[in-house]
Amino acid sequence: MTPGPTPGRPRRTVAVENRRPGTDAWNLATGQRLGCEGFAATASTEPGERIALHLGGVDGDVTTDVEWYRLGWYGGAGGRLLHRDRSIRVARGAPAVRDATLGRAEAPWAPALSLEVPEGWASGMHVAVLRPRSGGPAYVPFVVRAPLAAQAPILFVSAMTTWHAYDGWGGKSLYGYNSGGDPSVVGERAAQVSFDRPYLWDRGAGFLRRWELQFVRWLERRGYDADYVADVDLALHPETLAGRRLVIFAGHPEYWSRTMRDAVQRAVDAGTSVAFLTANEVYWSIRLEDSPLGPARRVTCYKVLSRDPVAKRDPRSATVRWRERPLLEPEARLVGQMYGHVVARPADWVVAGARHWLYRGTGVRDGDRFVNLVGQEYDTFFPALAPAGTDVLARSPVQPVGAPPGEVGDLASPPVQTATMYTARSGATVFAAGTFQWSWAIDDYGDRAYHGVATPLDARVERMTRTLVERLGRE
Repeated sequence: MTPGPTPGRPRRTVAVENRRPGTDAWNLATGQRLGCEGFAATASTEPGERIALHLGGVDGDVTTDVEWYRLGWYGGAGGRLLHRDRSIRVARGAPAVRDATLGRAEAPWAPALSLEVPEGWASGMHVAVLRPRSGGPAYVPFVVRAPLAAQAPILFVSAMTTWHAYDGWGGKSLYGYNSGGDPSVVGERAAQVSFDRPYLWDRGAGFLRRWELQFVRWLERRGYDADYVADVDLALHPETLAGRRLVIFAGHPEYWSRTMRDAVQRAVDAGTSVAFLTANEVYWSIRLEDSPLGPARRVTCYKVLSRDPVAKRDPRSATVRWRERPLLEPEARLVGQMYGHVVARPADWVVAGARHWLYRGTGVRDGDRFVNLVGQEYDTFFPALAPAGTDVLARSPVQPVGAPPGEVGDLASPPVQTATMYTARSGATVFAAGTFQWSWAIDDYGDRAYHGVATPLDARVERMTRTLVERLGRE
């Protein structure tokens, strides 16, 4: 039986919010050296709670204004200014505190200011924009959640855990290519990273503007009633999934704790549909651990079973790929398909199963193509691992970087991207697009190119997205 929205929520919160005056002043250009940077003490917050910003000057003490924005559509401006703090004094940022064994780096900065989130702030993706007197501006992203008593039928989940997995601030990420310095227990890269530091990517925005904001803009432009959470909220506040009709992931949700995965699986089992407009999702198993600032602020992922000290006594908590021993819980059981590889360049999406309801109104036939829709990575169909009755809705030849499998632990697969959909026993529907770049075809914000190859807007993809959201997320 499909769940319904929580009674008592004011209807069409997103539509009402987006009728308010917007501005593009939040949209920062790249290039200028930062004057200060920072991070929020919580990935998400609710109205009535306080959120603290820990800030550090890049080259010395600095004074900065802080502008607080909600991101959305707002007539195309993309954001609304909610509040401004002026002349905040920020001390020079002390060097990162490093854990020599784990490779973890954290910024030991005191909070420069805090704000009690007003009751009138709608759930959404938010940024604090730092505008120092000297040096360039920066972002501090965070999410405002909706109160449990006023939930929307649609929930958008931001993949902030994955942002930090790739973030090399302080010298190390969970990847060797942007890690340096003394080796950790797993080599050059770190075995643990922390939310208690800025994002190096995109002036502190992480992957928000690269992979997620296009879908947020589209969702709000269409006026769908939606709420927002960070992915760590799936572990910290699993109750936020209760009563939803549709949960949406866009971009790159690669790193999942067992608590996160179990929460989504329980939601599917209770009748909540899920749209993975993504690829390489639910790939690495992680443990979320506390930092001095609060719960679930550290992301642990050894990636090598023999190095993980917890795995022997608690094999279900091993930080390896979900498909590997000792877990043997391939992501296809939840997603419907699994990670294939990285593409050398974007590929065309090739339609299969054109009579499926997802393609209704597009006029496509099997073999038709959506230009450059598949990339930066792709998923593919493993028939023996997928839920019974899984439909394949795209079969797109791709050119992988090298030959799959790409890493130890990956499974051999053909160089073909797929999209899949299945219906769970509860009646919930799970759709997996098998590409990062779905959102690039439905909104024109930002640089929508990979290796210099752009993904054009496509009215057929937009129609499919409307069909998906309206069929699965309807009240």
